[in-house]
Amino acid sequence: MEARRRHRSSLAELPIDLAIKIAGRLAATSERPMDDLRALRATCRRMLRVCGEPEVGQRVALGWFADDMSWDDPVGYATLVGRLTKVGNSEACFLTGMEVAFRKGTPLASVCTVELQRAAEFGHNLAAYVAAILLYRANDDAVSDDAARRYMRQVECEEEAVAVSAASRGDG
Repeated sequence: MEARRRHRSSLAELPIDLAIKIAGRLAATSERPMDDLRALRATCRRMLRVCGEPEVGQRVALGWFADDMSWDDPVGYATLVGRLTKVGNSEACFLTGMEVAFRKGTPLASVCTVELQRAAEFGHNLAAYVAAILLYRANDDAVSDDAARRYMRQVECEEEAVAVSAASRGDG
């Protein structure tokens, strides 16, 4: 009789916030995050729910698999980027913003910088730089100018932090 009892998975015993952090870390550091998340989702219902949390999607490292997936499965890749943009993944927001700004040729800075500004708010400095340039170029109003200045300060502060870090290590 004892052998028939099902043992509860140790994953199911983790506190939910810890399980989300672990899945997010996996998404951020794995060379094959989608495969690894898919395998984790298959372990139990709880992990299925955990892997669907926005915090996990925000941390998926698109750079690890973007080139291969965009060539091998362009429709799946576009769907994935769209879904990750919706949950606030900074890389996906950057890609979506760049596509809107340059490929689709949207002329209004307020429209084409929405996702770039969102990515910048998550700390994506290249997105902050591009958003600042597009906002300055549009010269819409004082709000756009203030946002552009804020994004340029974000990039400049990062450069200063890197320079200070290099100087303290003796690299600079």
